[in-house]
Amino acid sequence: MRIPLQIAVIFAICLAGEFLNRVVGIPIPGNILGMVLLLILLCTKILKPEQISGVSSFFLNHLALFFLPPSIAIMTVGDDILSQWPTLLLLCIVLTLISLAATGLTTQFLIGRQEKRLNIEQLEDEEMKQATRGKK
Repeated sequence: MRIPLQIAVIFAICLAGEFLNRVVGIPIPGNILGMVLLLILLCTKILKPEQISGVSSFFLNHLALFFLPPSIAIMTVGDDILSQWPTLLLLCIVLTLISLAATGLTTQFLIGRQEKRLNIEQLEDEEMKQATRGKK
């Protein structure tokens, strides 16, 4: 797809997310709903990654520009942030620890699940080998 068409697809998905938020009343921000819709479209292969790769690469290459508005907004409320720094520091530490714990537990769960699958496959292979030996 050409770049303008790719941009149109991305904006249409964002618009659908905003529609779900405002008109349907789903209490999740429209941009998050748009990302979920994009994920669903990609996972169901309705939308192929190649169809939006050009604009996706552009956005990823210029990702730093998307952080300018929030950074400037933080600078404008700098005094408020400075007055609340102990709370913000504590929040950052606690949320970092929660993220680390969630990531570790998820990884352990997925590794355990994969090991169980491998063990089941090995047992099935051994049973098939024994069954074929018994027939001979």
